[in-house]
Amino acid sequence: MPTEFVEIPQPSVFRLANLFNDNNFVVPLYQRNYAWGAHEVEDFWSDLQDLVAGRHNSHFFGQIVTYKNAHGDQEIIDGQQRLTTSTIFMAAIRDVANQIYHDKVRGSQDEALLEMGDQLRDIRQQVEKAVRGKEHPSLIVQQASANQDQDLQSYFHDLTNGVHKVVTEKLTSEPKENMQRAYKEMVQWLKASYKAEKTVDARIERLQRTFDAFMNKFYIVMISAPSQLDAFTIFETLNSRGKDLRASDIIKNHLMSLMGDNANIKAGNDQWNRLTKPLDDNSDKITRFIRTYWAAKKRIVPEPKLYREISTEINDVNSAQAFLGDLEKLVPLYTVLESPMTPKSHYDFFDNKQIGETLDVLSRLRVKLYYPVLLSMVYKKYSERGILQVANKLLAIFVRHRTIINDGTNKLETGFSDIAHKIWDLELTSVDDIIAELNDRLLPSDPATEASFSVLEKAGGQRGAKRWTLVYLLAELYRAADEDLGEQLYHDVFKNDGYQLVQIGNEAEVGDRVNYVGNWALLEKKWVQDGIQDARSWAPYLKKSALRGNQQLADRIQISGWHAQNVDTRQHEFSQNVTLIW
Repeated sequence: MPTEFVEIPQPSVFRLANLFNDNNFVVPLYQRNYAWGAHEVEDFWSDLQDLVAGRHNSHFFGQIVTYKNAHGDQEIIDGQQRLTTSTIFMAAIRDVANQIYHDKVRGSQDEALLEMGDQLRDIRQQVEKAVRGKEHPSLIVQQASANQDQDLQSYFHDLTNGVHKVVTEKLTSEPKENMQRAYKEMVQWLKASYKAEKTVDARIERLQRTFDAFMNKFYIVMISAPSQLDAFTIFETLNSRGKDLRASDIIKNHLMSLMGDNANIKAGNDQWNRLTKPLDDNSDKITRFIRTYWAAKKRIVPEPKLYREISTEINDVNSAQAFLGDLEKLVPLYTVLESPMTPKSHYDFFDNKQIGETLDVLSRLRVKLYYPVLLSMVYKKYSERGILQVANKLLAIFVRHRTIINDGTNKLETGFSDIAHKIWDLELTSVDDIIAELNDRLLPSDPATEASFSVLEKAGGQRGAKRWTLVYLLAELYRAADEDLGEQLYHDVFKNDGYQLVQIGNEAEVGDRVNYVGNWALLEKKWVQDGIQDARSWAPYLKKSALRGNQQLADRIQISGWHAQNVDTRQHEFSQNVTLIW
């Protein structure tokens, strides 16, 4: 893509009343679908009400960047969210006006009221002139394609042309849901606004003021570029700071701008749609995936700088196609890392099920920073045996670094990224090399780990990462100390979720050691009892446990009671195995 500045055409300033009358707009295939949620729509309504109340004289609604295609239509490069919202609002106020007319005006003999009814008909006629029906709509939100029906366009047409059944239709498409929600909220606000007036004529007047404020006091600046490439470049110039759009939206625009002819754009857009579908076409998820990929291949980059970083290096059609190819190749693995066990296809991704089990433990502990390392290994076609070795090492590093020592994540994020792109660039060429690099760069020392563990406290919890972190620590410690659980550890503890955390002694018994790891037990759920708050009451149930560690703990409590010294002793016993496990 050219790096020189593009001469930006003289912008045209439109009132909403004229914008749709003077132009036909089309959302290109490669644009994201309608994404405005409740917050954006509420801001729209708030700005409009400021005009109606006289707090402002006009409102700048934003910019639109387009270029005129071969059919004479304005293809929208930037601004389709505003145009779609504007069309939905016009439909909402038309439908509210129609309802008032049918409920209050039609059939009336009141001359003044009939005259007010003319205002309602004028609103309907102006909206119909702007929206322009099905044959020649002013806005097409989904172009026709040989590979896809115009499902979204059909829904948008029905919603904005008074087909009322679509307002209550149950939907599974996020863009349709966004459109439907925006319409329904606008109708509710309009009704609430006019019902604040006491008489019918005052209500109609209020609706007319709202309509006039939108049509005549909302302004759009439109830049119609001489070519598609110029439109792409203007869009990036205006949006590259990523204030309103996520990095993935701007990156997609950049990739499409490099594709050249329409055939390449079509192919690139189809590829983008395939790789983003597993990410639910969600801009946040897509951005995180691209950032993870870039961390694996190149370096870790803060999200606000991601677009600039990528656009500098991806600058021609070949690099753009290679970039999309890499993303499409790696997105299946990324979705597995995000959810290792569900759906079943994720569970079956690796033939070696121990890999999935390790990834699931990492997921339950809310660990994501390691993703670049595995992306690089899978991209470079490492064996599953090697991937499992490295995954276990990554888990050990996290446990030492974050769970036991409680150091920050910056070192891990940067370190995992550095090692990942060394794998990608073949600076590390074997599993032994990777593990040696992980040990040297990121594995805390044995003495530091043992010292931190000796006073380690965990609050536990009934769900989430806090719970799973302590469950995992205790399960591994039980297995190392007393040969409990064994190969069934993952199956019994995680898959079947058969154990519950039990705080053995209360504060009166153990003082400030109440949250020490040594004061926690892992007990089968069938033996857990509500209302027990002291160690001696737990002892009979610990004795019933199949875990030898619990049986020995019960004997200790029954013989000598349970005090702070007992907690310290048990924690010290655990610490003998910490650096052997992790």
